[in-house]
Amino acid sequence: MPKRLYRSFQALLLLGLCVFFASKAASGQLTYYINLRFVPLTIFGIILLAVLVQTLFTEIKRSRQSEQEDDHEHAPVSANLWFMLLPLLIGVLIPARPLDSSALATKGFNTNAPLVSADSSAQLFETDSEERNVLDWIKLFNFESDLTQFVGQKASVIGFVYFDETLGKNQFFVSRFVVSCCAADGFAIAMVGEWPQASTLEEDAWVLVKGRVRVITLNDQSVPLIEAESVQSIPVPEQPYLFP
Repeated sequence: MPKRLYRSFQALLLLGLCVFFASKAASGQLTYYINLRFVPLTIFGIILLAVLVQTLFTEIKRSRQSEQEDDHEHAPVSANLWFMLLPLLIGVLIPARPLDSSALATKGFNTNAPLVSADSSAQLFETDSEERNVLDWIKLFNFESDLTQFVGQKASVIGFVYFDETLGKNQFFVSRFVVSCCAADGFAIAMVGEWPQASTLEEDAWVLVKGRVRVITLNDQSVPLIEAESVQSIPVPEQPYLFP
């Protein structure tokens, strides 16, 4: 492939990647892929990519104006372009959406796991019980020995519905994914909910569950359960993931 043509394709592909990432940043969908704290770094990368694209187009324009350009000069193997095209095609063809119950089959989930140091659980006691999310409740149950202190506390958590054969009648999981770096390292956590109309819920539907907490034993572990007083369907949150 002539070098000029190679540079043209390279510039167009980089422009496509730049527009793709910029559109995800503008729509807020970047956090479907990465931890929120990496968004500023990604935006900086988009700016650098735009500068590189501008540089390539400037180089192409100058080469067209130069009579010394050798049209028969060959560029690197064109297979390199496919490595640039592949991630762009995947991003465009596969709709952006957060991880859901389909990922649980391969990743599994936790209802009680050592997610943080014990010292951080002390800060959660200062948080109103209705302000705690699924991750907060699991942290508390993981590090506190006296779980009776949580019985009867009000809870209000958001998550997507997941049903599992280990659960009893009228029970379901209120699930969230926790992301440390990117969606690839995300893992699911879940809090048990109990509601007389649980069978009417659709799997993967996002819900706001309000009720009171009690302690149950699941898979030989003491875990929190919300006796739901209300279960409200909600749209997918702008930030579907939780961060440790």
